[in-house]
Amino acid sequence: MYKHIIFDFGGVFLYLGGKHTGVPKDLARVFNISEQKASEIWKNNKEKLLTGQETPKDFLASMNTKLGLHLDITESYTAWKAYNMTEKEQINWDLLDYVRQLKKNYKIHMLTDTIDLDRSSDKWVSEVDSHFENIFKSYKEKLKKPDKKAFLNAIAKIGANLEECVFVDDFQPNVAAANELGMKGVLFINLQTLKSDFKKLGIV
Repeated sequence: MYKHIIFDFGGVFLYLGGKHTGVPKDLARVFNISEQKASEIWKNNKEKLLTGQETPKDFLASMNTKLGLHLDITESYTAWKAYNMTEKEQINWDLLDYVRQLKKNYKIHMLTDTIDLDRSSDKWVSEVDSHFENIFKSYKEKLKKPDKKAFLNAIAKIGANLEECVFVDDFQPNVAAANELGMKGVLFINLQTLKSDFKKLGIV
């Protein structure tokens, strides 16, 4: 019997398409480079950021040197935080309404790969976070998906058994890792398909 539902954040509750394409778009603006170049930089250098081994300021300083730039790191960091602020229309409010219903019968948690940008003033993120009993962020836990240790760490802190947990993510390798551990992984496509998948699992 399922007792816990663990959600990813980006690509599930946070829309990453359209004019907002996540970190690469922010970095393109910070460094004044193409999004393609920024995507390459992010892909090749994100691991330490996501697992808390490097701070955003350290990352900016390193990339500043690699790119041959002479940017003020404090100003660049301030700009990055501003670009990273979530707008209301980026949030999947219908999914949040569904989560409110689920909370009547299940414990709801979040397991997300994210970086250490101060978002304490980002009211939309704060409003979303209030719906979760536990939030596990990769940079704080020093672990990121699809590393199975990231799942096991969250499960241990929740105090649950693997077979009691359903994990929802929009990235198939993360869903596969959850399934391999003995959790029930569900690939998030949209709210309609999620409700259908949950119905098949007896989640109401």
